[in-house]
Amino acid sequence: MRLQAKKPIKIRGKVLGGAEPLICMPLAEEEEKELMRAAEDIAEFLPDAIEWRADYFKDACDPIKVKRVLMALRRIIGETPLIFTFRSNSEGGFNKVEDPIRYEIIKQAIYTGEADAVDIELASGKTNIAQIKEIADKHHVILILSYHNFAETPPIDYLIDKIKEQISSGANVPKIAVMPKTEEDVLTLLSATLKARMEIDTPIITMSMGKLGMISRVAGGIFGSDLTFGASKKASAPGQIPINDLKTAMNILFC
Repeated sequence: MRLQAKKPIKIRGKVLGGAEPLICMPLAEEEEKELMRAAEDIAEFLPDAIEWRADYFKDACDPIKVKRVLMALRRIIGETPLIFTFRSNSEGGFNKVEDPIRYEIIKQAIYTGEADAVDIELASGKTNIAQIKEIADKHHVILILSYHNFAETPPIDYLIDKIKEQISSGANVPKIAVMPKTEEDVLTLLSATLKARMEIDTPIITMSMGKLGMISRVAGGIFGSDLTFGASKKASAPGQIPINDLKTAMNILFC
């Protein structure tokens, strides 16, 4: 048993915030051919969701190519939920792209109808978030608002405030990723997750990054996190666990 979201979200055939946390696998390739091959490989692992990290893609600023890739990915992954993420460089994005260009590509990705969710940074600001939120709602696309801190783990109350700010800013799903310096920092993240789950109805995603924080990627669901990320050949964030190892560990905890 685990603490579930009071208002889970159905995404195609999956339930975010249900009885078991979902496992998402990232696509983080630079070349289109490599991206397609990676998608075919990942699909064989049968993940609950797939995230395309478009900030790794060398042609991510070309809306025509992005649309073509999204359509090709959908043919490959079928009914697996797809998250589109064009991460800012300041919060871990691979390539540095001007914000107005990123936001326009994110909007174009929503228009295609192939992405089930988009992940943008809370730091994007109210105006940009509101514009993307309006388009996402019209196209029935889930909005994930994320906060990343690669330097430290802030206190519990700070993290709770960030989650509440994400929700008040329009997030269907708030997301927190922080870097631990000590074991206590990992407990801080898990404690914040537990407190948030008790206070917040929506699904939430949290993780403590790096090797020290790996336990949060396996056991975070016990404390209320509803999605974790597992890697195949290429991780998109520090501390991601190979998918087969992650599945084995989570089967022990949740099955």
